[in-house]
Amino acid sequence: MKKKQILLSLSVLSLLNIYQAKAQTTIDAEIRPRIEYREGFRKPLIDTLAPSFLTLQRTRLNIDYSGKILNARISFQDARIWGNSDNKTNYSKIEMNEAWFEYLIVSGLSLKMGRQPLKYDDQRLLAAPNWSNTGTSHDVLVAKYNSKIIQMHTGFAFNNSKDTLYNYSYAYTPKQNYKMMNYFWLSKPIYKGLNLTCIGIVEEFEKKTNNNILYSRVTYGGNLIYSNDSSAWDATLTAYKQEGIDPNKAFGAKYATLNAYFLAAKGSYKINKKLTVNAGIDYYSGSSTTIATNKSNTFNRLYGATHSYNGSMEYFVTLPTQGLKDFYCGISTKITSKFSIDLSGHTFYFDKKFIYKNVGTEYCLGQEIDLTLNYVVSKEISIQGGYSQFLKSGSTKKYYKMYNVKTYQPQWAFIMFTIRPQLYKTPVVKENN
Repeated sequence: MKKKQILLSLSVLSLLNIYQAKAQTTIDAEIRPRIEYREGFRKPLIDTLAPSFLTLQRTRLNIDYSGKILNARISFQDARIWGNSDNKTNYSKIEMNEAWFEYLIVSGLSLKMGRQPLKYDDQRLLAAPNWSNTGTSHDVLVAKYNSKIIQMHTGFAFNNSKDTLYNYSYAYTPKQNYKMMNYFWLSKPIYKGLNLTCIGIVEEFEKKTNNNILYSRVTYGGNLIYSNDSSAWDATLTAYKQEGIDPNKAFGAKYATLNAYFLAAKGSYKINKKLTVNAGIDYYSGSSTTIATNKSNTFNRLYGATHSYNGSMEYFVTLPTQGLKDFYCGISTKITSKFSIDLSGHTFYFDKKFIYKNVGTEYCLGQEIDLTLNYVVSKEISIQGGYSQFLKSGSTKKYYKMYNVKTYQPQWAFIMFTIRPQLYKTPVVKENN
């Protein structure tokens, strides 16, 4: 059925050239295999186990329509691990990655509706992570207002797990998704190169024993961003607060009361056209071991990017209950117009003391070194490769409950090929006056 839908879509789009619509339609594809060697990726690997060697592949077919008052996008996706489907299987894994339209109501005001990624600021809370093999999309209605002096977006989503005639319990695996979500984002220039953004996100989660009762998690805050082409300096200050309930900590039939925060500061300096240095700190609040069972101070980064922050080896995709501090610095160099190298280092600390077998451990969780190489072959082809190593501290194996076992020295390497051919593009037909 899905194959027939794709063929029908392509057939309809091919007719656009005949009718010379006053719009532009583009069809492009993405084929992205990534080979990884994992010897302690995401957590230390016990030395009695063999390291992992695998290939992930993401394939997308994108159809974009751009008109005077209407934009639309349909994106089909297949995300797989090489070998997880039988060579002769007829089972299709194709899913809808994006399917949305955006209607321009008046100049600067538009309405966007459908399955779409949400990407704001530096993607701490709402992200469209390109690294992810599957990506992140939301079924949401978004109203946008854009002008030279201010930008405002607000979105609303209400989820159901089936076609139902009454309010049915919403279950989403592997983890509970929000039943309802509403957000507001604002961006305003303050001075030359200085910009302020504010965001507020309200999520509603069902009570475990009564799906008619919803509990709220509220996240709000903002960013102060400095970026000016005439300056060698870039800097960002971030602060977010979380209140309401913690859906990851159950308290009977309810959830724990949440009071958490996130702070970040980062900056970069361009030494010359080819060399840039950067440094920063991420601070996620955490809960102490003595906190009441109905309380939580552990910050949650919601639907933000995970690979882009706190180390490429993804040791903290799920943040520690005790919170996390990440001190990092790095250097980026552009060897040629097509070849660049990034090198960064991280040192991780608990925010609150971690107790292992009734004994407090050192706050340092370890260090990580990440090396990434990027090469652009052509407009359609790019190659990225990298190597990372995690340097364990006295608390690392205790945190992962591996203290009494031997593990490999954690390391990880990858090479990723991204192929983006443009398959079809209609000419723009100008409207006659």
